[in-house]
Amino acid sequence: MEPSMGHPPYAGFWSRAAARIIDLIVIIAAFNLIYLLDRVGADAGFWTGMGLDEGSPIGASFSMVNVLRGLFFLTFPVFYYVYLHAMYGQTFGKMALKIKVVNEDGTPLDTRKSFLRWLGYFLCDLTFYIGYLWAAFDPRKQGLHDKVCKTVVVRTDVPFPLPAAAEPETPTEAPPNDPASLDTGAGPPI
Repeated sequence: MEPSMGHPPYAGFWSRAAARIIDLIVIIAAFNLIYLLDRVGADAGFWTGMGLDEGSPIGASFSMVNVLRGLFFLTFPVFYYVYLHAMYGQTFGKMALKIKVVNEDGTPLDTRKSFLRWLGYFLCDLTFYIGYLWAAFDPRKQGLHDKVCKTVVVRTDVPFPLPAAAEPETPTEAPPNDPASLDTGAGPPI
């Protein structure tokens, strides 16, 4: 499908779904890596374990170390989605599939908009994933979280014109006989 003049080439539902699956795999891999390193460190005696084994006392699960562990597991997905969308417009899944999140006018997302878009994922989850499925039938391929935040997901492998506000202006050259021009080649007036 060739992009028409005036709108970018929107990313389809299946490429967005595949990017989401890649992102979930990356997050789960990071969780498993941290969990594995934590277990190895606890088994080597560098720090205490999680206290979730069968023989551990009940109060051991509420230690400060476990609060920090829980904080990591809760905040890493937020950091992953918000930071990558704000800095690059793409998560690792979107980078792999050459798609990018931008505002409806084509400008990049800021941190606030990225965070609101991440919160919009919960709207899609609360609608039993209909909010994600919405992108399959929408003409601009927007999910519910995109509609709420006024964002679109575009393909980066197909060039499209920048919005008028983002295009740099080309300087116009003054006619050679214009007295206001600095490049007239004429000497100073006598």
